[in-house]
Amino acid sequence: MPIDLSGDERVRAFAFEGGAVGCLLLHGFTGTPCELRPLGERLSERGYTVSAPLLPGHGTRVEDLAPTTWEDWYATALASWEDLGAKTAARVVAGLSMGALLAFHLAYTRPHEVSAVAALAPALELASQRSAEITRWMRWLPPLHRRLVIVPKRGSKLPGIGRKTPAYDEIPLRSLASMTALQRRVRSELREITTPTLIIEAGLDETIAPTSGAAIESALGSPMKSRIRFPMSGHILTEDVEANAVITAIESFFAAVMSAR
Repeated sequence: MPIDLSGDERVRAFAFEGGAVGCLLLHGFTGTPCELRPLGERLSERGYTVSAPLLPGHGTRVEDLAPTTWEDWYATALASWEDLGAKTAARVVAGLSMGALLAFHLAYTRPHEVSAVAALAPALELASQRSAEITRWMRWLPPLHRRLVIVPKRGSKLPGIGRKTPAYDEIPLRSLASMTALQRRVRSELREITTPTLIIEAGLDETIAPTSGAAIESALGSPMKSRIRFPMSGHILTEDVEANAVITAIESFFAAVMSAR
């Protein structure tokens, strides 16, 4: 039976009031803001104003995700970004997986507003990218039977690696096609992104291609960029065994960037 997350309070957007620096947190494809809540709580403790929106189509039923596009997800991210701008003097952004792609697009479109980007397991290339690219044609097809447009996720083959926070256990192929369009868009924008960037990779990631982080680091136009690999972590870095170290690395990165301003 398909998962219905609409009654789960954990999946809702969250925000913390704080000081003059704001941080936007962007969750991943099929995920929810709670996968980034540990990071948000740490940053809140350090005085950040934090906003973690629920992106369109997420946190309810997978059928609600199917008609949405990356432009819809970005519009919500941008609205939260602008709301942060009304409250804070400086802003940073952190995104997980697809959320990292949205963060890069934000840095490209708002270069004078984004002070730093933390990209966790950025989904520039999926482990099953070739299969994902086949979905391109889905956007032009009429509505089809559910079993043809929504497919189960692949389970992890590694013991102990699994998601702890609520998320869909299926993928709508139409919205997956839109995410691959976002990948292509971000890939074309990386050279012009000069924002200080931290790329965080998960050593046991079965979702993202192992070359994704290095490809982003190589293509980025930023003179201040670094990449850290956490060898014992799976895709959802903020809830795995090295979560505390991951969060500390992001916190330290943001602090270093802001102190250098």
